[in-house]
Amino acid sequence: MTRSRTISSIVVAIVATAVLVLAIRVEPGFAIAWGVLAGVLTLCAQLVIPEDPRVDSPRIPAEPERRGTAISRMAWSLNTRTGEAGEQIKRRVRGILRQRLLRRDLDIDDPTHRELIETQIGAGLWTRLTTAGAKRQDIERALGAIDELSPTKEKQ
Repeated sequence: MTRSRTISSIVVAIVATAVLVLAIRVEPGFAIAWGVLAGVLTLCAQLVIPEDPRVDSPRIPAEPERRGTAISRMAWSLNTRTGEAGEQIKRRVRGILRQRLLRRDLDIDDPTHRELIETQIGAGLWTRLTTAGAKRQDIERALGAIDELSPTKEKQ
């Protein structure tokens, strides 16, 4: 707020009060109240509202996968009270784990590969991921196994 804007609103308040008292013959108390209101409205009308910073920002189209909805739905499928993992997160982890095992030529549906898979990912982990009652710890173990099956360049 600049000094000129403040002075102009005070001038409007004084002029409005004077007009109401002298020309229209309103009671001085009411005239002062209406004058103050006119000054405040003048001051508010002169306020500078900053522009929305998003006006000139670039528009980046986002697919549904990039919006985080899948991640948030998976997070909500973990029951924090009981520690049980929901079907959605188990299905997603099983799919990734299956892909990582296939990269090593291990098929989870092949009974001859079962023993080797159990040593790779942990005993009974796949069974817990396919049945009801999988816990958060099972999901964490499966994610750890996924990392071990496909290590990043930093681990190599």
